[in-house]
Amino acid sequence: MTRAEALKKTRERFTNLLDGKVLPHVGITEIILYYETLVAKNVAPTVSRSSGILDNFREEQAKEYEQENEYGF
Repeated sequence: MTRAEALKKTRERFTNLLDGKVLPHVGITEIILYYETLVAKNVAPTVSRSSGILDNFREEQAKEYEQENEYGF
């Protein structure tokens, strides 16, 4: 697998579909190891994490809490 292909797959795996930001609860080490494994072995490693949909809901809930605290509601 080329580096460009590995980068694309890594980006798809670890970014939020709503805003393109890195998913919460994902460490930089996990992202780098995933990318390096794609380049070296040409296969996607298994990454155990919670559902992406649940992560998106948690992220939106955290944003709502921040807004509530900011505006004093």
